Amino acid sequence: MTDLIGKVTDVNQTLAYGGQKMGKKVLRRGALAVAVCGILVWLGPDKPFEWLVAVAGLAVGIPLTIYGLVKWLAPPTPALVISPQGIRQYLDFVKAIDIPWHEVRAVDSAEISGKVGRDYYHLHNVTVVLVTRTFYDRHIHVRSWVMRGPAWHMLYIPKDDMVQVALHHETVEASAAELREAVEWRWKAFRDVKPKTESVGGGWTRRRA
Repeated sequence: MTDLIGKVTDVNQTLAYGGQKMGKKVLRRGALAVAVCGILVWLGPDKPFEWLVAVAGLAVGIPLTIYGLVKWLAPPTPALVISPQGIRQYLDFVKAIDIPWHEVRAVDSAEISGKVGRDYYHLHNVTVVLVTRTFYDRHIHVRSWVMRGPAWHMLYIPKDDMVQVALHHETVEASAAELREAVEWRWKAFRDVKPKTESVGGGWTRRRA
């Protein structure tokens, strides 16, 4: 426990959190779909519609099961990294989002509610960092609603002229308190530190004088 607290509060430590929690949830749903639809196929549906439902369920359930297994047992990249440089979120199949500490305007905890598919969620004590709308539009927003997925509105929540970036402890191997502490300690330590390079377009950077 002492070792964990030391890593959280040592602002020079980089913390990488895997997405095993999310992997388990996806695995359960995928396995359930495969099991139900597999039984339906084994029983031999009488109607074409029942065959269609069974095949569609397997087509969705099998990839979900594989994805959940990989995410749970052998995640290729951490879902969230908190370092002296800032926050990095990995959105599977979409992109990695980097939020430098000097772009964070505040750190808070929030209650987040919303519907994803048929399920309604009310999440408590979620760590959020506030960034400007300009930063969100330039570095975070994904134009394609397909790529954003059904849960985007629970990850990035508008608040006045800011956007709350939610760091969900429910999806990574961390508690709400641990995540909040890790973020807040590093933000307070590095929020006034400007990067040594700046973008000059075309993917090139130059060092600040």
